[in-house]
Amino acid sequence: MVKLVLDQAEGLRRLVARHTTRIVAVVGSAPEAGQTSVALNLASALAHQGQDVVLADESGHAAPALGLPLRGDIHDVIAGRVSSDMVRVQTRENVVLVPVAHRHPERIDPQRSLPLLTAGEPDVVIVDCTHAGGVLSPLAAHAHDVLVVLGREPATITGAYSWIKQAHFEYALAQFRVVVNRAEDMEARVVCRNLATTASRYLAVSLELAGHVPSDRQVMRARQLTRTVVDAFPMAPAAVAYRQLAAQVTHWPLAIRETGPSGIGDIGGDRGGEMAHGVSAMSAHTA
Repeated sequence: MVKLVLDQAEGLRRLVARHTTRIVAVVGSAPEAGQTSVALNLASALAHQGQDVVLADESGHAAPALGLPLRGDIHDVIAGRVSSDMVRVQTRENVVLVPVAHRHPERIDPQRSLPLLTAGEPDVVIVDCTHAGGVLSPLAAHAHDVLVVLGREPATITGAYSWIKQAHFEYALAQFRVVVNRAEDMEARVVCRNLATTASRYLAVSLELAGHVPSDRQVMRARQLTRTVVDAFPMAPAAVAYRQLAAQVTHWPLAIRETGPSGIGDIGGDRGGEMAHGVSAMSAHTA
């Protein structure tokens, strides 16, 4: 009996001690929504709050926005042309930026790319998602959270609904988080409420307003300096909004589902084979 109790205690200790890297897929409802800006600044804000952050650049826009030199990408690592250390670039905010692929990121095998992104067990991986191929790339499909970026313009709202509809039917997703960019608080709430009403009525999905980023000329100034607004102008309204969003991210419930053959839980160390995390575990193909 004593041995059983000790074994149970040890099992609980190992469960608590096990570190899970949260993966957040950032997607844009339209090219003008500002997806890469949100991904970069969210990563920066998380790093400023002491989180160990990796930014997976699927879009190909994140590294140029910071003026970072690149020596290859994950595609090159998998092909054996460069080492994994060569493609990991440290930003001034201590975010590790990893280019996923400068061509066809939708063809990258997540079973081989995820270990490269989660090496060292970072706290958060932010994926600046590609617009190529399907709704989500195989890598982004392993995300715990899907953050949809939209603006207050009708085109971005329509685009958001269309994207959410596709993602719902492809991956059986029932919940999305929304960031309304370049909008004030009340505007963001109205946009999210209208979108959520339509989505719940026709798709039976729920939308949660994760936050809003106000229009701020310092964002453009930071971009001209090839920096994030969080780093360049920490007291700017947009920077404050990103820090508030980052504080929320760390408290979002972590999606854990029963294991599947392609789940992130199957990758790396003693974390494998017990839990599968992310959208891919709920793919419509398994329905």
